[in-house]
Amino acid sequence: MPAPEPECPDSATYTVTFRAVWNASSHGDQPPFPTGAHFSRVVGAAHAPGVSFWSSGGIATPGIESMAETGSVSSLCREIDEEAGRGGSTTCVRGSQSSFPSPGSVSLSFEATDERPLVTLVSMIAPSPDWFVGVSGMPLMEDGCWQERIEVALVGYDSGTDSGATFTARNADVTPHEPIGLIQELPADVREEPFAELTLSLVEEPG
Repeated sequence: MPAPEPECPDSATYTVTFRAVWNASSHGDQPPFPTGAHFSRVVGAAHAPGVSFWSSGGIATPGIESMAETGSVSSLCREIDEEAGRGGSTTCVRGSQSSFPSPGSVSLSFEATDERPLVTLVSMIAPSPDWFVGVSGMPLMEDGCWQERIEVALVGYDSGTDSGATFTARNADVTPHEPIGLIQELPADVREEPFAELTLSLVEEPG
């Protein structure tokens, strides 16, 4: 008889590598490419299928607005930790670096469970009015078990909270907020060019 397949564990640890690739060549000069291109601290959580911290077409929460406009993650982490208190997510996962240049990279890790098998991660494109990159509710399991490796190209999103049209535009709040979507101020031919690349690798537990 063939040996039974091993059961999938009820939790998994992932290492995340966030590789910033945004540069003057990749995103052209309209709007003018800024000096000091960088990203803010990477932040997020593993969570249940019924939980969402942001979505394309949705309206930004105060935490997403603050992250996308200033790079501050304290408000978003409060939102995540409130959800964690209800059992819908892990507590807030923060990258160790408050900012890092592009090109450049940063790593972090987090734990997911079979009750919280999705991940949301975000980081501000900086400088910018309210632009960011991220994944929202990305599945970590496939066919009932944890994926060993996940690679995602991260395009830029506009949080819909500031109407600035260039990377260094002055503050111009939008009231009421508009839906989150791709950055329309970028030329059409670069709108879906990745600002960063995300790799999630399953950490094998010692057997």
